[in-house]
Amino acid sequence: MPGRLLIVEDNPSITAAIERAGERLELHIDVASDGWDAIELLRDGTYRAIVIDADLPRHSGYGVLSYLREEKGDHLRNVILMTSADTDSVRERVREDLQIIAKTEAVDEIALAVTSACCADE
Repeated sequence: MPGRLLIVEDNPSITAAIERAGERLELHIDVASDGWDAIELLRDGTYRAIVIDADLPRHSGYGVLSYLREEKGDHLRNVILMTSADTDSVRERVREDLQIIAKTEAVDEIALAVTSACCADE
């Protein structure tokens, strides 16, 4: 399953867990620790899956989602939004078809979400 994975996360341990999941899927991995860096990477690349923390420094995950909608349209099936907030309330705020998971360090849950996002357009 070739392709690229973008991880937008400021917590190194969570980033490492998601990286391991991406490596198991043989994805090339780019990492941004804040929203502005993520937007710079998104301008130059196409990603098979994008994992975004909702709460980021310098530009929130919601800002990254807004950028994606403006530049890529509403086809965000390959985007996973991680949040510490109630996922139902976040879903009301962002969009019903966006994949939202509770922010966790459980690599199996993250791997499942990344696999699902990578295969959404096949």
